[in-house]
Amino acid sequence: MSKFEKSGILELLSIIPNHPATRILHIAEDEIEFIETIKKFAENRDYEYLVNILDKHLLKGLEDLKSKNVTFKYMDFKQRRYVNMAKLYDFVFVTAPIPDNILDEFLKKIHSHIRNAGNIILLLEKDRDDKKYRLYKLLEKNYFVATNSLDIFRNYEAIISKKMHGWGG
Repeated sequence: MSKFEKSGILELLSIIPNHPATRILHIAEDEIEFIETIKKFAENRDYEYLVNILDKHLLKGLEDLKSKNVTFKYMDFKQRRYVNMAKLYDFVFVTAPIPDNILDEFLKKIHSHIRNAGNIILLLEKDRDDKKYRLYKLLEKNYFVATNSLDIFRNYEAIISKKMHGWGG
C-alpha cells in the first residue's frame, strides 16, 4: 500500500502549469506509486523527469520505467551535488524523509538545482509540528519564500516553497 493517496498526488501535480520544457526532479526513497504517477504526467506533457533514488536495490527494479524523458539515478545525501549536470529544475519533489540533522545542509545543496522562481515540495509526516516549524525557518534562511502547506494526504502534509529570483547567490 502506498504512503500517498493517488488523489493527493494528482492534486499536487495540478499546481504545475502546462508550460513546455518543464523539468521535474524527485528525491525518493521507495514511493513507487508517486514515481509512476509523476512519470505518466511528465510523459504526457513531454517534461523531463529525473528521479534520485536513495535505495540502490530499488533503483535496479525501476529500469523498466526509464523512457526518453524519464531517468533514474542513485543519490546519497552526503553527495556534494544531487544532480550531475548543471540543469535547473522547475519543481523538486522530496518524498524521501530528510534526516533532521542534515535538513539545513540539504536545503543549501538543493537550492542550486532549482530554477529561479521554481518550487520545492516536501512531504512531511503530519503531527511533526516541531519539524514543520523548523523546516519553515530553514527554508527562509536558505532563500525560499512564500512557504505554504497543503493538507491533501491522510498522513502527510505537502510543504511548498518558492526559490526567489536573485536570492542566495
